[in-house]
Amino acid sequence: MRRKFIQFLCAALLFPIQSVVGFTVKVHQNMPEDAILYMEFQGTNQMRWVADYLNAKAGGRYTGSCVNINYTTADLGTYGDNIQCGSHGIERVGGVKPDYFWDAFWDDLLFFNWHVEDFGIYSNNFSSWFHFVNLLKRNDDGNQLVTNNYNTYDGYSYNASYGFPNIGIDYLLAVFMNNAQMSVDLPNCTDSKCSEWQGISSVYKANPATDYRQNGATTPVSSGSGSKRTEQQDGTNYNCFSDVMIIGNCPDEGTKVDGTFQIPNAIPGGGGDVASFFDGDEDWVIYEPATNASAFYYNEMWLEGLAAKNNSLQLAPIVGRYYTVSGPELLYFTIVQHWAGDMTQQAHIWSTIGYNHGDYEGFADQKYGNRLIGGSDPDKNYEDYLESQAYANSWQSRYNLPVGNIHRVLMEQVFRTYYSRLRSGYDILTSSSSAVWSTAARWAVRNAHAEMAIISEKAVLDLRRCRNSGACDNS
Repeated sequence: MRRKFIQFLCAALLFPIQSVVGFTVKVHQNMPEDAILYMEFQGTNQMRWVADYLNAKAGGRYTGSCVNINYTTADLGTYGDNIQCGSHGIERVGGVKPDYFWDAFWDDLLFFNWHVEDFGIYSNNFSSWFHFVNLLKRNDDGNQLVTNNYNTYDGYSYNASYGFPNIGIDYLLAVFMNNAQMSVDLPNCTDSKCSEWQGISSVYKANPATDYRQNGATTPVSSGSGSKRTEQQDGTNYNCFSDVMIIGNCPDEGTKVDGTFQIPNAIPGGGGDVASFFDGDEDWVIYEPATNASAFYYNEMWLEGLAAKNNSLQLAPIVGRYYTVSGPELLYFTIVQHWAGDMTQQAHIWSTIGYNHGDYEGFADQKYGNRLIGGSDPDKNYEDYLESQAYANSWQSRYNLPVGNIHRVLMEQVFRTYYSRLRSGYDILTSSSSAVWSTAARWAVRNAHAEMAIISEKAVLDLRRCRNSGACDNS
């Protein structure tokens, strides 16, 4: 393990490490914008009515209420569209904004921050690790993987990833962050670094360790300790990435399955002996899946208007919001479009940060990310509203679902994406062919347009159903 850690140091110094995101900045904004354009020009009468409602609430399509992305300083200089307005602008902002949440702070031996500092190379916002849904049964070696430890479906975890060729970022982070603990009580974090905490707005910032435990998740979390409010209690889930170091009270010994420690916290407090130094990674962390993060913002913010923040949907606060919701509040559901986009990216379902993850996303941003609305460039205009209409027509989970349940819409896309990789000419993980990547990206973009149109439609119709308490039902 020591030799591997030295390998990591060399790699970190020699190679820039790409950010962990699903697609990239321009793709994530274009997809929901094209989705609402699809609703206006190709959607059902009901979708067109929903688009009109959103336009009216926002005060226009590209004018009226404005919201901001909260770019980093570097990205602000690169893109320059931090503030966007109207229903279409708010869809664009929501599509990318979760990549600019700074709300997962990790305390390593070398730093306490929301991203890996990588010796001065900015990268890897830890919040992005909440952007996975893991359906894997086997890793790239064919070994059995255990999922469903604490959640309906797991998010990202180092030991349960598909794999990482050579010295992948999965391995680098797990080894680099040995003995790391995550802040699980950010509202009470008094460390100066927590002043950088950012969320959906300056007024409201999520505490992911507890807020994202939706849909029955039972991820064990304590109340945190110290000025950093980090997770240190034995048997909890964010108290260690890797126990290759035997310092402090981090290690809990897990259980091996098919030769790999996969079931966390099996022996709370175990794994701290000298022998475990050579048998590392007995701890591993399950980030809540993207569907749980989406459910939090959709239920607690969009439907309830933050009237009752907890881990389950309350119906009473929804009644009447159909009339009173404001333009800027559209952001409360449009940020779900970000995770919806992630659910069309194979590497976010076949969970891995290796296997072309970043390169494929960069490819898509150079192509579809630079499309012009209404353009006809076959190399960039991946949209095809007739094909998206066919996908939408095949969807089972849509506005007919009970109020809430947005995770079910995303999960339907998750399964579509999982199986899309098995189609001939679609596997972006093991092929570096631009033809394969182009085919997969077109499929992803057109599915995303259908999925996101359905999400916008459901968001409005859920409020409409709850115009009075008699029809407001989530069962």
